Amino acid sequence: MKVTVNHWLYEWLLSCEPNDSYARIAMFYFALLTTSYMTDIQTGFIRLITRDEYTLESFTNFPLFSRSLRDFWGRRYNRLVGTVLKESLLQPLNLYISSREIMALITFIVSGLLHVHIVIVVFNDVSSALSTFAFFIVNSIACGIEAYMKIQLPQPLGSLVTHLFLLLTAPMCIGIYTREVAYFPVNVPPLYDNKWIPKFSIPSVCPK
Repeated sequence: MKVTVNHWLYEWLLSCEPNDSYARIAMFYFALLTTSYMTDIQTGFIRLITRDEYTLESFTNFPLFSRSLRDFWGRRYNRLVGTVLKESLLQPLNLYISSREIMALITFIVSGLLHVHIVIVVFNDVSSALSTFAFFIVNSIACGIEAYMKIQLPQPLGSLVTHLFLLLTAPMCIGIYTREVAYFPVNVPPLYDNKWIPKFSIPSVCPK
């Protein structure tokens, strides 16, 4: 299901004129949440071949079901980078810094700088670097507020509020991708050309 939805969103984005409207950003946002299908397939094969003796670290853990921003960033989305940051940054910092809030802020700052590097190197767009970095700072502050106020919303309200916040702040970070003409033609998702994968029809309406 993930692969079909991801390919459908990609083809829709590819067929429409690049812009950074909220509708197009929302489409790209949900496409990002479904990019883990290749890892899921590989994990399935490895578990089958090894009879559940070995597995792979999943790229995501159903981020759509995130109950909070901390749940989204800390446990569900991009777990590969999360594991790297945890082992290379959080664990060493834990020896010197006792405040979890400060460690989380530092982690978001490092992650923000990594994304700023991508924006500058790949897109050569220095003007978007500040907004990209601000996205991670804003999310860091929001996570801190969640932790301080001990906010725990019930499902599905928690997921709804979490993704609404992420969608509202997403233009700061991923708007540059949706308005870049060359991004989607050169970033074809895996298995896109395989004919055995079902295809949804693409709407004739483009997000504006």
